[in-house]
Amino acid sequence: MKKKQPIGVFDSGLGGLTVVKSLIEQMPYEDIIYFGDTARVPYGGRSCETIQAYACQDVDFLLQYDVKAVVIACNTADAMARKLIEQRYPLPVVGVVGPAAQKAVSVSKNKKIGVICTRATVKSGAYEAAAKAVDPAVRVFTRACPLLVPLVENGRFAKEDKVVQIILDEYLEPLHREGIDTLVLGCTHYPLLKDAVAQCLPDVQIICSGEASTDTLHEMLVANDLLNDSQDAGVHRYFVSDDAAGFTENAELFLGRSLDGAVQCVQI
Repeated sequence: MKKKQPIGVFDSGLGGLTVVKSLIEQMPYEDIIYFGDTARVPYGGRSCETIQAYACQDVDFLLQYDVKAVVIACNTADAMARKLIEQRYPLPVVGVVGPAAQKAVSVSKNKKIGVICTRATVKSGAYEAAAKAVDPAVRVFTRACPLLVPLVENGRFAKEDKVVQIILDEYLEPLHREGIDTLVLGCTHYPLLKDAVAQCLPDVQIICSGEASTDTLHEMLVANDLLNDSQDAGVHRYFVSDDAAGFTENAELFLGRSLDGAVQCVQI
């Protein structure tokens, strides 16, 4: 039965849907339970203790649906709470930071890697630690980009958008001056900005943390004989802690498709 159990995914809001998109594309037969903590978004400006408490409450909610694995689809929660979650819960846990850092190290030629993310993720040092665990010679340059999430959630991410160009230029120029050849989009909102970022840094490899985490989860499920071997399309259920209508309205931007089920508002 474990193979048939769903994968649990949580995020502080909408951004984790970019991870769900990758999961659906790579593992279309898996059932998915998604929880977006929209009542308490964003996590990025909160204390470590608060983020850990929220993340554990998110996992407790997912466990009600007997999930076989948990994906932390929030860079901030992964950076601050993954170790605690791994200690507390006896099931496979995959974050976004480690897989993205490992992929960045594997593709970088000059060992200079940039990361754009939230202030909390910068403060945690999680990307530097994950990258240097793979290759101690790597240099990692992180940059907090607080204006990008509200831009994306307001539909402002097209590469032709002059406001987007101005803000990205300001955030990315210091990384460009450092000579990075690889950039991690260290927030699950940022894949929507990938084309705009690529326009600013045309010679830089761009890594989406959600795609990297999906690759790692697939390997983990195969290794533990947990990959769903059904040929039926997976069932996807979506839960939020506030504003289900707003979540539904914006979800298609992140998921790349309309939701295939109703969004349910719950209290945790």
